[in-house]
Amino acid sequence: MKIINNFWKYTFTLILIFLVGFLYFQMKTGEDSLFDNTTTINPSEEEDLVIEVEPPRHPVPEIISNVNEKPDLIALPQLNESDEYLHLTLSGFLDDKFSSLIVKTRLIEKIVATIDNLPREYMNERMRPIGFKVSTFEVESQENLNGFILSTKNYVRYEVLVNGLSKIDINLLADTYLRFYPLLQEAYEDLGYPGSYFNDRVIEVIDHLIDTPEINDPIIVHRPYILYEFAHPDIEALSSGQKLLLRLGARNSSRVKQFLKEFRALIS
Repeated sequence: MKIINNFWKYTFTLILIFLVGFLYFQMKTGEDSLFDNTTTINPSEEEDLVIEVEPPRHPVPEIISNVNEKPDLIALPQLNESDEYLHLTLSGFLDDKFSSLIVKTRLIEKIVATIDNLPREYMNERMRPIGFKVSTFEVESQENLNGFILSTKNYVRYEVLVNGLSKIDINLLADTYLRFYPLLQEAYEDLGYPGSYFNDRVIEVIDHLIDTPEINDPIIVHRPYILYEFAHPDIEALSSGQKLLLRLGARNSSRVKQFLKEFRALIS
């Protein structure tokens, strides 16, 4: 009887080992199939996977560099190392007063972010490429009427910038823009626009600013909360860039628009 018991005991053990081994083999085979992502793509399927990138609407003009005329011209640095080089380039044709207003760090990123924000409702003040501090916003009261009048004294606050803009050699500015365009494009893509073209956005923003309506004085503002707002809802609904042009005053705004038109012609 003991021999028979041992026989069934060993037989059962062998069957159990066989079942465990079989199940383990099946599990391993299943895991390999789950993690095996290798697929064979025939040529016709590869053609379907090609993603077509739309060409720019406003291609940048080609730069024709004459090494003999510019022997000191060096290759563009990396984006994160470009501040000093761009400052040096700009200081070559900007006056000292205007040049001193330009921020020292992340200049290209701030230029790109500010341009992109101009047609939007708000601008990020921390990303301004120009560290320009203006005097207190001034308004004048209306006799026997609600609200305030935008004081013409505010227009003087921006004359430093507009006068500096008018002194810039616009051809040198366009050359600098085109030379640094690869870095501007890189910063634009890093901002969240892969596959898009920064020059297209620049042209779009310029056209948007040129279309800013002409508003005659007096301009009525009110103060519903902490900051002043334009009283007329259509004016208040304008973009941050267009409202900035209105705050410059009609004369300064006209000068800026003319500058933008000339610059646009050189980069498109």
